[in-house]
Amino acid sequence: MTSDEGSRLSRRALLRTTAAAGAAVAATAAVRPAEAQAAPAALPSATGSGLPATRSPDTGTGPLNGHVPSPAEYFGTPIGADGFLAQWHRMVPYFRLLADRSDRLRYEEIGKTTHGNPYILLTISSPKNLADLDRLVGINARLSDPRGLSEAGAKKLAAEGKPFYYVQAGIHSTEVGNSQAAIEWAHRLATERSDYVEKILDNLVILLQPCQNPDGIVLVNDYFAATAGTGYDRTYPDLYNKYTGHDDNRDWIMLTQVESRYNVSVLNKYRPQVFQDSHGAGAGAPRLFTPPYLSPYDPNIDTILVQETDAVGLAMQRGMTAAGMKGNGWGSEYDYWSPSRQYCVYHGSARILTEAAAAANLAYPQVGKGPLGQQTTDINFIEPYDSDTWTLRDIVDRVSQAFYSGIETVAHDTYNWLFDTYRVGRKAVTRTDAYAYVVPAGQRDPQAVRDALEILHLGAVEIHQAGAAFSAGGQKYPAGSYVIHFQQPYAGFAKTLLEVQEYPQLLQYPGGPPQRPYDTTAQTLPMLLGFRADLVKEPFSVATTELGSIAAPAVAVPPAPPRTGAYAIGPESYGVFRIVAALQKHGLPTFRAAAAFSDGGRSFPAGTFLVPPSAAAQKLLRAQSKETGIPVHALTAVPRVPGAQLKQGTRIGLLKPPDNMPSGWLMWTFDQYGVEYAVVSADDYPHLADRYDTLIMPEGVSKGSIVDGLAPKSYPPDWAWAFGVGATGWNQLRDFVTGGGTLVSYGSGTATAQQLLDLPIASVLPGGSSSDFYCPGSLLSQEFDTDNPVAWGLSADNPVWFVSDDAYKLTSTTAHPVQVVAKYPDSGEQLRSGWLIGDEHLAGAVNGLSWTVGDGWVVTFGNEVGFRTWNRSEQRVLFNAAYHGPSAKLTADRFGRLGK
Repeated sequence: MTSDEGSRLSRRALLRTTAAAGAAVAATAAVRPAEAQAAPAALPSATGSGLPATRSPDTGTGPLNGHVPSPAEYFGTPIGADGFLAQWHRMVPYFRLLADRSDRLRYEEIGKTTHGNPYILLTISSPKNLADLDRLVGINARLSDPRGLSEAGAKKLAAEGKPFYYVQAGIHSTEVGNSQAAIEWAHRLATERSDYVEKILDNLVILLQPCQNPDGIVLVNDYFAATAGTGYDRTYPDLYNKYTGHDDNRDWIMLTQVESRYNVSVLNKYRPQVFQDSHGAGAGAPRLFTPPYLSPYDPNIDTILVQETDAVGLAMQRGMTAAGMKGNGWGSEYDYWSPSRQYCVYHGSARILTEAAAAANLAYPQVGKGPLGQQTTDINFIEPYDSDTWTLRDIVDRVSQAFYSGIETVAHDTYNWLFDTYRVGRKAVTRTDAYAYVVPAGQRDPQAVRDALEILHLGAVEIHQAGAAFSAGGQKYPAGSYVIHFQQPYAGFAKTLLEVQEYPQLLQYPGGPPQRPYDTTAQTLPMLLGFRADLVKEPFSVATTELGSIAAPAVAVPPAPPRTGAYAIGPESYGVFRIVAALQKHGLPTFRAAAAFSDGGRSFPAGTFLVPPSAAAQKLLRAQSKETGIPVHALTAVPRVPGAQLKQGTRIGLLKPPDNMPSGWLMWTFDQYGVEYAVVSADDYPHLADRYDTLIMPEGVSKGSIVDGLAPKSYPPDWAWAFGVGATGWNQLRDFVTGGGTLVSYGSGTATAQQLLDLPIASVLPGGSSSDFYCPGSLLSQEFDTDNPVAWGLSADNPVWFVSDDAYKLTSTTAHPVQVVAKYPDSGEQLRSGWLIGDEHLAGAVNGLSWTVGDGWVVTFGNEVGFRTWNRSEQRVLFNAAYHGPSAKLTADRFGRLGK
């Protein structure tokens, strides 16, 4: 052992706060005393001065209601021990036990997760602060919304209040260290009686969420425990959130998941000054990343919050350096741009992202041939890591040091943190750059408007509705239009979602390739969902009512059509497929007109749905129309135009490899709409035509994921659904299509469909440097053929989402009959929102194509038409294709008789 290694081991021993001991079998069971309990040590002070972190000799515990076992006692193994991960079913009772026996910690179950696990929050502070919690929350609320509050009043509140520090762990469940460390944080703060801890708790309210994704920690940690001692891989192989997997922290603008909404409810209630978002990175990353971030930052983030973020991040770096922890970095890889990962910054909280380097196989030492990670110094990476080993315990120590440094920084400066909350709020409610956004009433897609308003409402944005028609910005608006004023606390959240993004042209070096954004560069809701929101810069006057909730617009109930007529539902709203799914579920015949028609002075576009009159149809459609706000009309006569009859009980299969996030997001959409579907299993391949009418091949589905799949030797038999099907299964998939099935692909799934069916397309994008072409998540121009069944209901110029996707040219029009559904404009601006380099390569390129292959029908899109449920307007092409392919095509005469 070298002297350096010895000093590292000494530091590691100092940082550990637990030792091996007995375990409790349940939260209410008697706890066996530790047989050998080492005296726990505390983390050294992050700042080297001020609040001491080291225990004094007389340190004990605060007022307790009985013995509080250390984590090592309770779990029977020290936290961070090689090969051990505490499990949620043991963690939750432990947190309850801490709350029962300590007057510093409150346990709250916010609700149940997608899989029914408890989603919890621990509130930790001094007994005095906890007794006064409602008042402290009220102070934060008042400072956050300072309308009518004087500066003197704000200073008084800042002197009386306490900052809130919200720390969250475990949203990405294979990044295991933070949730394990949170167990020790909770124990130490709940029990340690030292000047250091008591001063922090006197000055601060800590909101500790030990796991933001409880379903994931159950799946990952339980699987890890179950596979111990086997030859199987130890890492859970599928999505660790039912629908989103790793994308669960990319949901903080659309707010689709119940866990996202719980998180937002905490942020909206407490309005914390800091939100620490604790993550893990790859094995070769800096040992711990903290802010400051790379450029750019979204200009809708208040500049005070940007500076506060930098201050806390650098305090964490200083604390780790002072503790002798090397290999940490800042100002690399992660930026401050995309709101999908940082709801908090539009609501007054500095976002502190921490990213710890991974150990091996979740919980085993990572051992290299030399020192791990980067070995060159820089201003943002001042000391390379000097060991060849990195363990789970190292992760726990490192993230713990950062956490304590963070809370120290805020606890040392409570007045300024609270008064800055007032300053941020004051700037928001007095802004003059524009007056309001107006969302006109009566738009073509009521579902899009409703979805957007609900997102903003969940985001604490005030929305008003006009009681009469009015004029603003040179435009006339009908009664019922929505007004979102700029002078309100969280207008920045509305603005970043409603405006067009202009991402800066950032290069790695002058003349070099683009600097990769960490996530996407666009989030313009009107383009993604398909509605209109007008920016009005000058003040206007109209009587409005603030909305307390968002509801579907009222629609008139149509009379029953005559026997010669039918019910008609237009295709303009993507929400119409909720109605279609309900019609399918109830076995009600459903038709689509393949051409425009008129009835009773009203025009209906191609793709309009027709339902024959019946008592069951009347009941269902009235209920669905009321629920969705989508109007249903009564036709006096069925038009004599070509059309199609949807196959009753259309059987949709989803090709979903394990851990495929696009498939997961599509599952969420299907489940929300009530679509009947199934994930295709390996044992389905010999019987595809017997079990499915349509197969969907999303982004990320490759030949390898189908042919090879999971290796049976590496996973238990209950994963057989995801085992490879070999060349035989690949050929069976081809036979399904050529024998009359429907296949719908998008994104990289289209390259797989091309490989499967030998489709004559070739990429038009340069394959060399990203300096030639680069599009990392933007909205682009598109021309849709809205007479094509795949594009029914879309606007002809509906933008499309593009995130490192592909664009094509047809190399043959005779190999298979083919129609162009969507293409990029031949000339002009291709970028609508975000960032694009090399738009000239897209000019005239094809995107969406429909093919006849043998007796089957294939629809391919080069771009990702189903991205995280964001691009919902565009996503309707999947529904159009899935239902149209298996439908019966009808002549005008047969359609006029509704298939009879």
